[in-house]
Amino acid sequence: MGSRLRPLTSNKPKCLVEVNGKPLLDYQLDAYRAAGIGEVVIVTGYEAAAIENHVRHIDDLTIRLVENVDFESTNNMYSLYLCRELLRDTPFVLNNADLAVDDDIVARLVQDPRGDLIAVDSGQFDEESMKITLTDDGERVTDIAKTITEDVAYGNSIDHYKFSVESAAALMAHVVDVIEVRKSLKDWTEVALQTLIKSGDLPMQPLDIAGARWVEVDNYVDLAIADMLFSELGTELEGIKVAFIDIDGTLVTGDAPIPGGAEFVERARARGIKIYFLSNNSSRAKSDYVTKLAGIGITATVEEIVLSTDGLASFLLSRKTRGVYVLGTRALKASLEELGLPVVEDDAEYVVVGYDTELDYAKLRTACRNLNRGADILATHPDVWCPSEDGPIPDIGALLQMLEATVGKKPVHVFGKPQREMITHLITEYSPDEVLVVGDRLYTDVTLAKNAGVRSAAVLSGETQRDALDGASVSPDIIVPSVANLLVG
Repeated sequence: MGSRLRPLTSNKPKCLVEVNGKPLLDYQLDAYRAAGIGEVVIVTGYEAAAIENHVRHIDDLTIRLVENVDFESTNNMYSLYLCRELLRDTPFVLNNADLAVDDDIVARLVQDPRGDLIAVDSGQFDEESMKITLTDDGERVTDIAKTITEDVAYGNSIDHYKFSVESAAALMAHVVDVIEVRKSLKDWTEVALQTLIKSGDLPMQPLDIAGARWVEVDNYVDLAIADMLFSELGTELEGIKVAFIDIDGTLVTGDAPIPGGAEFVERARARGIKIYFLSNNSSRAKSDYVTKLAGIGITATVEEIVLSTDGLASFLLSRKTRGVYVLGTRALKASLEELGLPVVEDDAEYVVVGYDTELDYAKLRTACRNLNRGADILATHPDVWCPSEDGPIPDIGALLQMLEATVGKKPVHVFGKPQREMITHLITEYSPDEVLVVGDRLYTDVTLAKNAGVRSAAVLSGETQRDALDGASVSPDIIVPSVANLLVG
């Protein structure tokens, strides 16, 4: 059921949880395709209809669904028992459904001339995984269990097994005995394997897959590992020459540094990656951000700061506006005045809405007066809320909704992320695969990367929670808990 992955598994089975935008089940089906296996039996249980719907249009595999309606009171041995007629007199490959694996894993099992195999990552030891021990000559498996200690373990089983006709018959006979005679419905298949291996009735041998990618996804820690391991980009950011790093939620939360942020920037620069810092926060001047970053150990220049107000200023200057009313901070107002733009209280052509940490009712009233007299709205960015040490606080998006409810107007233009123009003038010398946007929001940072045709890394240190990524309309190239997980090799 995947209870340790809730809320991701609140309405879908664990095998449909996505790793880097791809359901776990699809990793397994792709491995069977690559092995040339055309028939797959899937035992469903929790949210069975979701699996049925997921596979209903797959036409290059013959998929047989067997439903375990008693999934809450049974275990995976009972699920295997339900397949006994389908598996009669035939060799088969068995795997648990909570795995992300390389495409060639099943092919390596099938192509090996030996009949009975356990795929094993040799030299690895994980408390949560099934481990195996071998005979002195390394030819036969002598035990499989979670409780095997590191000093005797050969490696971790990756829950992929190959059975010959004879061994399949022995396994299924034992399973039938456990279920029908002993009435033990909550045993694990691995317990049956252990019993038969120890008795000598199951001559299993190890298939060493060391170096292959695989992750058993039981919880959010496993999921984070899988997201990073199966990313095409990879945590070492191979090929990246320029990175646009979001500030709020990526490097800081409010004024508090996110652990590892300064070190990540240092590592990136040491590898020759050009760094820019992005923010949709229009309440500060660029020099303020230089100071803020310095306070968390990051050296930056004004030229490396890219703000949502950059596009706003260019827009207003190109139109020679007669006047703007600024619903924003004194710093935003001053930055526009320094450019020679007319900032007024009345008869404004535009009301500029920025992130206003100095907001009061008088300013709202003045903004509405101008809007009621025909002014249009320009917004420095679309963010609905801003991360802070105290949790989410209102940002421009919330203010825009209030203005629309009051005067019936929406912005005629929204600047900043995710508008591609925020970065395109800085990447003309780079190919799309050399450019990376790093940030915590899907609808601004990741969408900016998509709009600009470049790569993206989503961090889970700010707004976006992991469950929001499953089924999202945009997918990052890599998902990491924080920037501390990048460039660590």
